[in-house]
Amino acid sequence: MGIHSHFIFFHSYWACLDNMSTFLIILTLWITLLMSLAMSDAKQKRKLLLCFSSLNFILVCAFISNSLLGFYIFFELSLIPTLIIILGWGVQPERIRAGSYLMLYTLVGSLPLLGTILYMDYHCGSVKIFMPFIDIFFFSKWEYSFFCLLWIMAFLIKLPIYGVHLWLPKAHVEAPVAGSMVLAGVLLKLGAYGLVRSLKFIQLNLCFWSDFFFIWSLFTMCLVGFMCFRQCDLKSLVAYSSVAHMSLILAVCFSSDIIGINGVMGMLVSHGLCSSGLFFGVQCLYENSGSRSLYLNRGIISLSPLFCFFWFLLCVGNASAPPSLNLLSEFFLISSIVSYGGPISAIFCGLSVFMGGLFSIYLYVLICHGKWSVLNNFWMPFSLRHYLILLLHVIPLYGLLFLSNYIFYF
Repeated sequence: MGIHSHFIFFHSYWACLDNMSTFLIILTLWITLLMSLAMSDAKQKRKLLLCFSSLNFILVCAFISNSLLGFYIFFELSLIPTLIIILGWGVQPERIRAGSYLMLYTLVGSLPLLGTILYMDYHCGSVKIFMPFIDIFFFSKWEYSFFCLLWIMAFLIKLPIYGVHLWLPKAHVEAPVAGSMVLAGVLLKLGAYGLVRSLKFIQLNLCFWSDFFFIWSLFTMCLVGFMCFRQCDLKSLVAYSSVAHMSLILAVCFSSDIIGINGVMGMLVSHGLCSSGLFFGVQCLYENSGSRSLYLNRGIISLSPLFCFFWFLLCVGNASAPPSLNLLSEFFLISSIVSYGGPISAIFCGLSVFMGGLFSIYLYVLICHGKWSVLNNFWMPFSLRHYLILLLHVIPLYGLLFLSNYIFYF
């Protein structure tokens, strides 16, 4: 089925702006502001602000582009400032390998997308985002399925989906706090944005691979939930939780249900705020204890109760518990998946929700409770800047629930 917005605010030859683009642009500007506050004490501030500004401009152009070829260009250009941030302000020597993973995965995976865009321009005469359906009668079943597979390859890597996700934990672990915030908060949304826009002219539920990808996304979001319990690095745990949420979005895109697409929009905004806040919280712990280990950062509630309060609110949002925007979004997503997949998908969704709540409680309890490790022989109190950034993550995460009628717009 075709997914079209009824609220297109601006439409020209090269740019279009509707509710989906508007909320993602606002999210981009908000996360960029928080990134600038988080890296205010970094070296070479002018170069860092130049990277932030160029990345901000590229992402806004990607979200308002009316041409698929233009979207592809900005889709790839966003890698350059991100790579510079990781290599220039990362602290570990492994950041070079992480940057190589990021570039190889995304560049190689996006080449099929470029080929299919040029193929559409040659055969359909248009590469506009709001173009009509590609007529499947011009393809055989296998040809149409192969076309869809090549089309979504770049978006699956960008989301990312388990199996092509190895670049994400490496990039998150080696990136500075600003790199992690923009990776989780905005760049992962480019993949979901491209998939949702593809539903305007490609019927993914009619391709041969649709059932496989639907089942794979349901299975992997449960598998990644178990993998989160094996992580001892806080950044890796938060990164793998992002993979689990993105698998839920992929399943909804293959169900092509309008209720689920509403949930995708809410999940993109809420997950961007929640994961960005969690990564900043991990950086706060790292600055004070000198480690991101789950076993060394214990008993924080006796040292900073206010930080634990914000950490609790972010973990509640990550678990999709009330009254966060994640709850309403995940309700729409799961209802769409269950209506499409039947009772078996309901079991996988229930297990996924249980695992998501469990590792979020696990993350909160191990950090805030317990005994402060004697190996951490120093503790510097958090500044007002730390609390301000956490507050600016939490307020929209819970406040946007009251504006949900503007987010769920289809």
